[in-house]
Amino acid sequence: MPAIFDPFGAMATFTDWWRWSARLQQTWLTSSQNPHAIERLQAVRLRALVSGARRRSPYYRERLAGLAEDEFRLERFPVQDKAGLMARFDDWVTDPALRFEDIRRFVADPGRIGEPYLGRYAVWTSSGSTGTPGIYVQDPDALAVYDALLSARFPSAAGSPSPFATLAGGGRFAMLAALEGHFAGVVSWERLRRRYPWMAAATRSFSVLSPLPELVSELQSWQPTVVAAYPTTLLLLAEERRAGRLALAPQVLWSGGETLSDGERAEISEAFGCPVINGYGASECMQIAHDCGHGFLHLNSDWVVLEPVDERGQAVPPGIASQTVLLTNLANHVQPLIRYDLGDSVTMLGHACACGSPFPALRVSGRRDDILALETQDGRLVRLAPLAVATVIEEGGGVRRFQLIQTGPAALAVRFETPPGDARPDALGRIVTALRAYFARQGLDRIDILEDPAPPLADPVSGKLREVLAMRPPDRRSGTDT
Repeated sequence: MPAIFDPFGAMATFTDWWRWSARLQQTWLTSSQNPHAIERLQAVRLRALVSGARRRSPYYRERLAGLAEDEFRLERFPVQDKAGLMARFDDWVTDPALRFEDIRRFVADPGRIGEPYLGRYAVWTSSGSTGTPGIYVQDPDALAVYDALLSARFPSAAGSPSPFATLAGGGRFAMLAALEGHFAGVVSWERLRRRYPWMAAATRSFSVLSPLPELVSELQSWQPTVVAAYPTTLLLLAEERRAGRLALAPQVLWSGGETLSDGERAEISEAFGCPVINGYGASECMQIAHDCGHGFLHLNSDWVVLEPVDERGQAVPPGIASQTVLLTNLANHVQPLIRYDLGDSVTMLGHACACGSPFPALRVSGRRDDILALETQDGRLVRLAPLAVATVIEEGGGVRRFQLIQTGPAALAVRFETPPGDARPDALGRIVTALRAYFARQGLDRIDILEDPAPPLADPVSGKLREVLAMRPPDRRSGTDT
């Protein structure tokens, strides 16, 4: 087993060090096991999760009533969804001190991003693309598991160094994300920075809502050795790199939060001359699968159960793309997720991966929005990352289910569902005001924004709601990109 590497330096407390160290050693040991041994470990952890949920969660106690522990079969348990669980939040969680209204007030305060809730929990939110925003609470052991998986399995991807190892070697880390809310990546980042102040000197976060020229200038000043960003943001930066407007030579790029195609990975890697490492996680489970460098992701099946299913909820065989996937998070016991409909389309590999990993290989086809290319008054193009635009609508407009469609070079149409208790003209006014303020920062002063009374429409093929749709593929001609 490799020597224990402490990614945080001096742990804040002995308890933190013990918890993370124990999980890291388990993670390393499990990585050397065969698939059957990993399946047995998964089964043990599943029984522990279900047993704890039965005892401490009123919601699951109802669902499991009349069923003996030795009679439980995962595939027979009813599928859970976000709306149903959020409606029963106080009964769902296993700690009665966690109350939905109290947490909702907590996450409404951006000044508390990364602050431990009740002194021990991490709390983050998800977007409401399904119509229901999510609030997720992670207990200390789950956080230790996520950190251990990142420490032990990230370096296996294409032989690239762990971001933690890079930091320990004097490198710099940059995260580009939507920083304006209690989102999972931002909370995780700020949690570590708050808890381990030494990280503040070696890490910086940058908002994807910033104009691209400003972002480019800040990155060039910082000169990070590791950059973590959404794939669409990395594509915009790769174009800046090719055009000679971005002088940056990172050791590794870390992609997450959106689907990354093989072609996009090659394009980004070629532009920067370094590997691009992909990861698969969600607000519901931060470390679902890791990159192996051979074109596949590998499920962290010692801590995660994924069930690819069709539109009828029946299991699909390897090699077939699922309609959705059911997630069971074995690490987090304070807010148990058992057969939770995650909404992604997953294809499992039907044979062993060439990398030799004992963990199941898969590909993910999640929801992916378009980069917008809008035209200024003097004919220049300004490119906008879709997650930045979506964040503006969600946070500034206060709506959760929407669709922004480009209808012309400088024209957009917005479809949205009016939030309960809200007036539609008021919601539309907030959306338009928030978008105009954001566009003005990008040098886009004359963008037409009209309401489309039609409801947001899911993609007829994937069944997923795409929130930001371009009129056409972004034009590659020269111009100002954002």
